[in-house]
Amino acid sequence: MQTTTYMKTLHTITTLSLATTALLIACGSETQQTPIANTAADQPTITSQTIAQKGVVEKLAAARCDQEQSCNNIGSGAKFVSRAVCMDQLRGDIGNELNAYNCPHGLDSAAVDRCMMAIKGEACSTPFDTLSRRDKCRTSSMCIK
Repeated sequence: MQTTTYMKTLHTITTLSLATTALLIACGSETQQTPIANTAADQPTITSQTIAQKGVVEKLAAARCDQEQSCNNIGSGAKFVSRAVCMDQLRGDIGNELNAYNCPHGLDSAAVDRCMMAIKGEACSTPFDTLSRRDKCRTSSMCIK
């Protein structure tokens, strides 16, 4: 059963990564920072940014839960009772940290990738309570300037 959950998670992460890549290629950009979402601060709605940001939240939450699982922090008597609980909690936490008001111009895809690498390289002995505990995962590091 754990292998099935792992395979579903891997499939979800792969699908999200491919969808994000396809969107970035389709949008194209001549700037150094490739926006995941690029919404001007004065626009009345942030729909496109919110949609793109949800993908980033999902991707980062999945990476964090993968890391928690590899550290045996998911299961009966552990930090998270199940992967679903881990994903729900971390989606909320990460979503709050990456809210649209913190990044009015969107998120830099390369910076998000650097954050993903920091999550994957995290040692089990180091607590990772919030994204902001890692320099590469702070909102200010991932926002398009």
